[in-house]
Amino acid sequence: MKKINFTMHFTVMQHSFDRVFKDMLAFQKEHLQELFVCNDTVTVKLLTERRNIKNGMVNFKDKSYPVIKTSKNYNHNYKDKYVEFPLPLADLALMKDFALTSEEVRHEPEMFDLDWLNVPYKEWHKYEGEHRAIEKRHGLFKLRPSLNIDGDVNLGHYFLMNESDISKALIKEWIFFYLDKYQAHCHFHGLNRFYPPPVWPFSLYKKRLALEWFTFLPAEILPEEVPSANEVIYLPNRGSIIISTEQPYDFENPEMRKVAAAIEQELHHLGLLPIVNHVGIPQINDLPFVSREQRLKNMSQGSGV
Repeated sequence: MKKINFTMHFTVMQHSFDRVFKDMLAFQKEHLQELFVCNDTVTVKLLTERRNIKNGMVNFKDKSYPVIKTSKNYNHNYKDKYVEFPLPLADLALMKDFALTSEEVRHEPEMFDLDWLNVPYKEWHKYEGEHRAIEKRHGLFKLRPSLNIDGDVNLGHYFLMNESDISKALIKEWIFFYLDKYQAHCHFHGLNRFYPPPVWPFSLYKKRLALEWFTFLPAEILPEEVPSANEVIYLPNRGSIIISTEQPYDFENPEMRKVAAAIEQELHHLGLLPIVNHVGIPQINDLPFVSREQRLKNMSQGSGV
């Protein structure tokens, strides 16, 4: 059974971190609890003050949890440590406040560092390196909320699952959980699959964006303009989600790669295949939204994205 390692990212603007954090907890409960093994605890890794860790226990608000692992904070200006410990699901809401106890985070809020997983980190890496299938209802997830210097909230969702447990309909449910809640204040950054080294997806066009399974572009696109795509979803005044294939897209699959190449050709013809460098800059959400009317005007003047 083939495993798929992928990430799904969002940025939420103009909303409090408290609200977004609660919604991330709700996403875990509503969409992940039935599909993934969660037991009654999750594993938390966060940056916290060293004084919160004593005698193999991590302590916060009169509660104590056994430490799985500690490691140093590489910023030597602060006496913080990274700590990994099991947290009861009933205490999930404490995680944000716990992470805010870090000396570094208090001085630099955008350094907020918190992960939670349904297995210890060593289990995640063990499954990544094994060829055998993940047990039924034992896919792995890692959720990571963070702040940026503008006060926007970034939500990272990382998954390691059997290919048979993933569907286009499932991913659409996950995406619209956030998009429906935050309307124009939520950027979806696409679905990105991790491949074993040295595989690195590349576009048919040099220095252009390589298509993924779900790719977001900040432009109004009609389905008939990209006929090779499996589906095109337009988000009014925000952009379009291009779904390349019905099944999970695999860059190493020659037939799927042909489909992606055809979509890239169609987007390039429309002037909608952005230029990126080797680390994906500029970020897609940094590009301005382009309406179809403006795009047609740009094309008539010989300009594009």
